[in-house]
Amino acid sequence: MSSTQLTIHISRTSVHVAEVLRSNQEIVRQNSVELLENTPDGYKKRLKEIFDDLNLRDDYAEYTMAWGTPNQALVPLSAFNETSAKSVFQLMFGEGIDEKMIDFNRLMELSMVSVFEIPDWVKSFFIMRFPQIVFKHEHAMTLRALFQKNTFKRKITISFSDEYMNISIINKNELTFSNSFDFQTPEDVLYHLLFVLEQEGLTNEEGEINFLYVDEKTKSKAEATQKLLNELNAFKKIKVNTIESVLKLQTLCV
Repeated sequence: MSSTQLTIHISRTSVHVAEVLRSNQEIVRQNSVELLENTPDGYKKRLKEIFDDLNLRDDYAEYTMAWGTPNQALVPLSAFNETSAKSVFQLMFGEGIDEKMIDFNRLMELSMVSVFEIPDWVKSFFIMRFPQIVFKHEHAMTLRALFQKNTFKRKITISFSDEYMNISIINKNELTFSNSFDFQTPEDVLYHLLFVLEQEGLTNEEGEINFLYVDEKTKSKAEATQKLLNELNAFKKIKVNTIESVLKLQTLCV
C-alpha cells in the first residue's frame, strides 16, 4: 500500500487537494480550485469534473477531508453530553438552518466537541467518491493535529481560510483561546491578533506565533501578516515563527 495520504480541504468557495507523504509530511502534489457554484447539484457536478481531471491513484494509505466554515463552535464534552448538536448550534447561530446540516466532532484530547454546519452535497459527494474518507471540521482537525505535538509552551496559531481565519492559543497542554474572525487584509488579521493578545493579557508573555495556509493566496496573506508583525515589533517575548500548509497536518489526524 502507498505511504501517501490524500488530503482535501474544501469550503463553499474553494477546494484544495494534496498528496502528502505520511513519513515526513512532505507535499508531493497539490491543486487548488476556486468554486463559484450556488446549488448542491452545481457543486457536485463541478467537484466531479475537478476530481476526474486530477487522475488520482486508488491506493492511498489514508483519505482525509477538512470542511471549512466559520459557523463552528467548541463546547466542553461534559456540557455537550447534556444537550445536543442541534441545540448548541441553534444557540450559537440561530434556527435558520436545516437540522440535517448540523454535525459534530468529538475532540477527546481536549475534552471538547466541535459543532458545525456542513451541507449534504459535501458528505454525499466525498463519501461516494472515497468511501473510506475521514472528515472533520477544519478547525477540529487542526486542533487535533496541534495536540499531537508539544503543547506545554504557549503557541499562538493563526490558520487562514478563504474569507476567515482561526486564532488558537495553547498553553500548558490546554486550549486557552479559540475563535474565528472575518478578514480581508493583513491589517485586519493584525488588528484581531493584537486585540486577542491584549484581552488575554499576553502582550508581555512568552510564546510563539505560527501561521497555517491552504493555498498560495492564503500563504501570501500569512507572509504579509508576518511581515507586518516583524515591522511593528510589538512583542518583546513572542517569537513570530513558521508558515506552513495546513494540508500537511491532516496526516496527524488518522
